[in-house]
Amino acid sequence: MIYLISLILLLLPAYLIRFSVFGIPSTVLEVLIYLVFLYGLWQAKKQGFRPIPIKIWLVPALLVIALIISTLISPDKRVALGELKGFFIDPLIFLWLIWQFVKKEKFILLFGSLSLSGLFVAIHTIILKFLGSTTADGRVIGIFGYSPNYLALFLMPIAVMVFGLGRYLIGRKKVLWSLGADFTFILIGLAIYFSGSRGGIMSLAFGIGIFFLAKYWRFIGQRFSSKIIVATLILAAIYTAWTFIRPDFSVSPASGRTASSNNVRWQIWQASWELGTKNIKNSLLGVGLGNFQNAFGELTKDRANFSEYITPMALTPHNIYLMFWLSTGILGLFPFLSLLVLFFRQVLKNLSAEFTPIILAVMAAMAIYGLVEASIWKNDLSVIFFFFWGVAWLI
Repeated sequence: MIYLISLILLLLPAYLIRFSVFGIPSTVLEVLIYLVFLYGLWQAKKQGFRPIPIKIWLVPALLVIALIISTLISPDKRVALGELKGFFIDPLIFLWLIWQFVKKEKFILLFGSLSLSGLFVAIHTIILKFLGSTTADGRVIGIFGYSPNYLALFLMPIAVMVFGLGRYLIGRKKVLWSLGADFTFILIGLAIYFSGSRGGIMSLAFGIGIFFLAKYWRFIGQRFSSKIIVATLILAAIYTAWTFIRPDFSVSPASGRTASSNNVRWQIWQASWELGTKNIKNSLLGVGLGNFQNAFGELTKDRANFSEYITPMALTPHNIYLMFWLSTGILGLFPFLSLLVLFFRQVLKNLSAEFTPIILAVMAAMAIYGLVEASIWKNDLSVIFFFFWGVAWLI
């Protein structure tokens, strides 16, 4: 089973290969997850199902309930059901596979498979860059299409993981494997740079910082107060994030990508907050799964420049916390935040475990990236999120 689970991680970009089965949209990744799940049920029936503690299944169950409600109120049930299935049900099935079959001794195999997936995407990105297949401002869109940010969203958590994996391997005197991990990290980091995603670069740096902090916490904690360390990190993160995303409305959109993209993002955030607080229904239940852009466009249709420049960029509110709130309401946002709280409580209790710095760094980087992008609102990103959430309970 472990090799089949590894295959899912290796083929995460296969969700891009889409087709329909009896009129129901699906992807190669989705079919692979279902086939492995069916085989896993058969295997689990033979060897015995592993009991799932309530602290692990309760919050995901509450999230699913909120998602079902969000699907029912969505005006486009087809789109809503597609997001429910692809972004949540499939990853939660994968989470069950992780819980049922994965042991700590097999983490390296799973990390390696995910590393190879990132490596393939990175090599493709680098080739496109040198072939000159870029946007007008030199950014590479790459395998995922539409936006260069999708590259960074996929590659960033893998880059953090690979960096930590290299340090783990060198600590085990596996020099050649460590060099391979470091080379992979360089290529993935280069691909993130070519994507031009400032949020991706910022989150990568933050994740690496968290990795070192977790790895050497015992040493650092003996010399500095933990409260001072945490406060310094928070202030540094806030300052860095503000440096990257602060708007400048004194300039025109044509004066540069940094200013214009920041301005657009801030306008999307402001309108998104307005959408969420428009009425009690939006606050409690959201606007419906898969309906954010439509609701955003309806709210801003009479505002200058929104229909032409801003609404087309508002596939999401460019913030994972706003995305959960606006799509599923408080009913969905609370379980998502609870997932994060449960994760960090679990890994911080096991900070001395050998894989904890890697797992902690990846999730922290995804959480910070979520401030400027919907960092798990996609087929592959959600699988990565629930993969690391799941292995946190196995360390």
